Amino acid sequence: MTGTLHNFTFEHPYRPLWLRGINWTGETLKQNGISLVDLSEASLLTAASSKTGLSNWGDESFRLPLRTLLESLEKDAALNLFGRYFMRKLCIQLLSNRLRIQEDLKHYPEILQVPIARPLFILGMPRSGTTLLHNLLAQDPASRWLHLWEMASPSPPPEYHNRNSDPRIQRVEKFVKRYNTLAPQLTTVHNLNPKGPEECNPLFEHEFTSPIFEIRANVKCYAEWLETYDLVRAYQFYRQQLQLLAWHYPPDSHWVFKAPAHIFYLDALIKVFPDACIVQTHRDPLKVLPSICSLTAIVRGIYSDRIEPKTLGKYWSDRIAKALVREMQVRDSEQSSRFYDVHYHTLVQDPIGIVRQIYAYFGYEFHPQMAENIKTWLAQNPQHKHGVHRYSLEQFGLDPEKVNAQFAKYCEKFNVRRE
Repeated sequence: MTGTLHNFTFEHPYRPLWLRGINWTGETLKQNGISLVDLSEASLLTAASSKTGLSNWGDESFRLPLRTLLESLEKDAALNLFGRYFMRKLCIQLLSNRLRIQEDLKHYPEILQVPIARPLFILGMPRSGTTLLHNLLAQDPASRWLHLWEMASPSPPPEYHNRNSDPRIQRVEKFVKRYNTLAPQLTTVHNLNPKGPEECNPLFEHEFTSPIFEIRANVKCYAEWLETYDLVRAYQFYRQQLQLLAWHYPPDSHWVFKAPAHIFYLDALIKVFPDACIVQTHRDPLKVLPSICSLTAIVRGIYSDRIEPKTLGKYWSDRIAKALVREMQVRDSEQSSRFYDVHYHTLVQDPIGIVRQIYAYFGYEFHPQMAENIKTWLAQNPQHKHGVHRYSLEQFGLDPEKVNAQFAKYCEKFNVRRE
């Protein structure tokens, strides 16, 4: 997409006067060696224990990812004062959630017997149609998918009978409203719906092994470390959280998950979910990369005043290219029958047809009401409903020839069409 700089969805971080004042104060104090917000591991653990009155963390595997993240936040992220406050509040919430989850698992060990049978996972490059496909598959009355509100506070386990009236919904609605005031462009790029289907990345945050942290802040050292980390334990804890969330729901539902980040750790996913059915979406990298860069710039602008768009292009092109190499190696070592490939342009042209193909391929029953539900959802959610996301390759320092060369093997393997 091309255009003048002033047509871009992201131009600079949004800063109301009150927020500029807070961050100016923080920078002034920082220059005098004063930090108002403690992001130390000990401080966060103590705060979460005090908040919940609990101390059982379960498996201690989360400690290393947490420590690595905090070190990178201090070293790389250039957080402003509000960003530090927001990150501290987030970490305390995640740690508090972890404590409450462990308490539930201790008191109700039967949760770990809840089956997660033949779950359907949607993965692919970010901005490649995963969200659209997830919403379409969620129109099946017999499917179970993750709501944003239940991932924000998984404990106590949600009840099926009040899934639309749980008091946690209102709390998350208020949070989303506040979050959007900090980055008004965000609704155009990725609209957060507390009651709608959402990707499952937030559950990995309870193990501090989620690429969401890379969207929020420049945590380069953390990301490089995460590339080398074995995520099997994180996926095991993720599965336990799913069992907790499924405990009070009808047992005959099949799960539908979505997260582009699964391409980074497909080997761990398959090890923990050996019967997983996997759909991979594909799209021209020249369309995908500037879009994820724009989203990253918008979100990072909440936490830092130092956003460098031209460095984001190289960051994400390198990161995603590595992930695809790893993902293709895993796919080559697995039975091809467990994967189904969907191209973005065919999904947009024939959404109901693609859903039918997926169901037929994996042997799911296509519920009679599903087609009508999809038609209704598409009518209510047209493309660009929340505005047109505008960006360009040049804005993020992306050279088309270099990108094409970097992703050539991926595009050839999956016959990805240039747009």
